[in-house]
Amino acid sequence: MRWRRRSKVPKMMIANERSLEALVSGAVSGSRVPWATILTAKALLLLVVLGSVLMTFNQSQFRSAFAHWPQTEPPTLASRFSTWDIAHYLRLSTTGYEAGSHSCAFYPLWPGAIRAAATPLGGRPLLASLLLTNALSLIGFWLLYRLVERHYGPAIGRDALILMLAFPGALFFSFPYSESLYLVVLMLFLWGLEKERWAWTAVSGFLLPLARPLGVFAILPLAWYLYERGWPWKAKPADAGANEAPAAARWRFTWSRRSPWLLLLCPLLGYAAYFSLMYVWTGNAFEGFDAQQAYPNSPSIRNMFDVPHFTDALLNVHSLDGMMDGALDRVFFLLFLASLPLIYRLNKTWFFYALPAGLVPALTSWFMSYRRYTLMLFPMFVVLAQLLGKSRSRPLFWYYVILLAAVQAWAVKQFVNFNWAG
Repeated sequence: MRWRRRSKVPKMMIANERSLEALVSGAVSGSRVPWATILTAKALLLLVVLGSVLMTFNQSQFRSAFAHWPQTEPPTLASRFSTWDIAHYLRLSTTGYEAGSHSCAFYPLWPGAIRAAATPLGGRPLLASLLLTNALSLIGFWLLYRLVERHYGPAIGRDALILMLAFPGALFFSFPYSESLYLVVLMLFLWGLEKERWAWTAVSGFLLPLARPLGVFAILPLAWYLYERGWPWKAKPADAGANEAPAAARWRFTWSRRSPWLLLLCPLLGYAAYFSLMYVWTGNAFEGFDAQQAYPNSPSIRNMFDVPHFTDALLNVHSLDGMMDGALDRVFFLLFLASLPLIYRLNKTWFFYALPAGLVPALTSWFMSYRRYTLMLFPMFVVLAQLLGKSRSRPLFWYYVILLAAVQAWAVKQFVNFNWAG
């Protein structure tokens, strides 16, 4: 009996699928990825930044922040590119974690990557972080486009990418936040499942919780992916025939009944590694959780069960883009909720990724920075691309893109002048 498989990916698409290694080489020669769109978006964002740095810098916000860059000097031009969380990441990349520091609220994979990249650049963490985040974002966009193209064709892949690039939170793909790194690791995780490369899935599943706390929920799409293919009842495929594909032969020799359990352990082991590192560095495994209590809304798992306060936060709308009362964050949350049934029909593995990725930030921090977390909800952009990609909806698609891009331009101007932008 053949190994049961419930995937709805067309057989012809699977049969004609090129390996990811071939896709890598294709990126160098004749790639179909809409690079012109990506590079145009990056160039326009750079123009907005250059114009915004000429504006008056918010000195009071700089002085009241928990972290500054430079750490002990008055604000400089570099301060424009290291506002808010960036200053924490730069501090962690140079001085590490210290007990009692507010910077302990941030997870270690991104500052560790900055530290590694700064070494060959003569110890310039800001320069290293800017180069690294933009390089990683390009890789992440390419992997995301290829993933969506594989399932739904190049037009949907292109439109989903355009919608993501226009989204107000997309500015964080060009500034040294953890979004670019997280996107690349997430895409490697999903490509590992697509290509049945379990080493990729295991390593990226381990790294995701070290990049962001939501990474531990990678266990949910992984569990569903395995369940769709018959696990735990039939976790071993039948003996392959004489005409088996190389991938099938690899499965026969490497897959066992224990392998799914080992894969499912990887996100949990990554989270355990985070607590272990915090204990080694600060003497308190929960130092990061303690540091979060100093921030607005005190993000916590306990907040998820505080329904009255969540309801109050949902209705607390007094500005367009405020830190705790912004309408944008609530609108994008409602958009996410409306898209969930469509994401479920689109791809159930992606649904079980999107469900915690969209709900947990809203419930734990009561919408603070929610537009930035929405950026990682790539299945929502795919759904929107399908809805707005029809010929009769095309004018609405471009109206939506232009509107979001205008909001993003405003957010960039706010961000580099130390005002809140998500």
